Amino acid sequence: MRLPAEIEQRVLELINMPDLNWKSARVHNKKINRIRNQMYKLAEDFAQTIPSADLYSDAYFAYNFPMNFVKAMVIAKEVNFLYPQLFNNKDTIRILDIGCGEGAGMLGFYYGIKNSTKFVLTGIDTSTQMLKKCKNMTHSLKNRDTCIRIKLRRQDVSHGLLKKKTHKYNIVIFANSLAEMFTGNNIPVKFIERILKSTDDDGVIIIIEPATKYLSRRLMNLRNEIIRKHKAYVLLPCFHKNECPLMDIRKQKEWCHQSISWHPPDFMKILNQGLNREINYLKFSYLVISKKEHKRNIDESFLVLSHLLKEKGKKKCFLCTPTGRVELVRLNKLKTQANREFDRISKGDIISFTNVVQTNPHYWQITEDTQIRILVSKNI
Repeated sequence: MRLPAEIEQRVLELINMPDLNWKSARVHNKKINRIRNQMYKLAEDFAQTIPSADLYSDAYFAYNFPMNFVKAMVIAKEVNFLYPQLFNNKDTIRILDIGCGEGAGMLGFYYGIKNSTKFVLTGIDTSTQMLKKCKNMTHSLKNRDTCIRIKLRRQDVSHGLLKKKTHKYNIVIFANSLAEMFTGNNIPVKFIERILKSTDDDGVIIIIEPATKYLSRRLMNLRNEIIRKHKAYVLLPCFHKNECPLMDIRKQKEWCHQSISWHPPDFMKILNQGLNREINYLKFSYLVISKKEHKRNIDESFLVLSHLLKEKGKKKCFLCTPTGRVELVRLNKLKTQANREFDRISKGDIISFTNVVQTNPHYWQITEDTQIRILVSKNI
């Protein structure tokens, strides 16, 4: 997974280093060091939950925008593949990005599902500076693609009320914005219910949060509350309607999140020299919430909760199932042509299989005859 070339170039233009590459890095040394210093300050503030993106906007933009863009694009592709009925046969797809920042959420989602359909992208934020950055980011895209319209406005929607409009939204995105809107231990379900009223019959809310234990478990709690109250449906990441199987494992030390490998652009690698941040993996937690239930276009399948783990004489991974978290194991001596796909499994994949032995409800063993299929891989 890579950042589209035209998006990469636009980011470089907006941080005033349009020609930045490995050969020209020395020429931009002063600007690069300024961004690195800003990254240190951003990290310190983040650790203390102090919002400072406006103060260090170039650093925030250079690091966070590319990763947040690709996260949204990954989720969009997955939603579009598993639930194509949400977006098919629509003349116009309307996307609302609440707390849009520079627009990474709505732009990433647009790139993930774009086709010949018309798009209206609406970005809302409380920061004038962020909206200005978003306007600069979307300007070239709007000029290049006649099928897209961009609307930006300054507004606080923490109360969950949006301006009434003739057309409702197909997609409402919260990309790293709920953490700032709600600082307590819970995201109010009533807030989600209010936002859903602004979506059409097939509308969805996409929530993307950092992969910290605290914020991820907040999403897990929100998912469970939605399921208990029967006021909405959670389409992803889970494939079942039961409460989250990770909530009480190991004394509540587990949390559901994604960790996806990608190819960060060279300019991020250049900026990262000396900082040594982990930029080769996109880590996030997310929920896709809908007004009504939707059927997936694939039959029985399972979400992989872990990377493939190697132990003496075997390999294993963990799955999310309706009955709880399951350990899927293959002994090395049972590796065959039929089950070889098991070696390619990564965290976040969606898989199906036949002929496994359920030794107990939470321990399934692959046999020589087991056939493994990776239906959806986020690591592409």
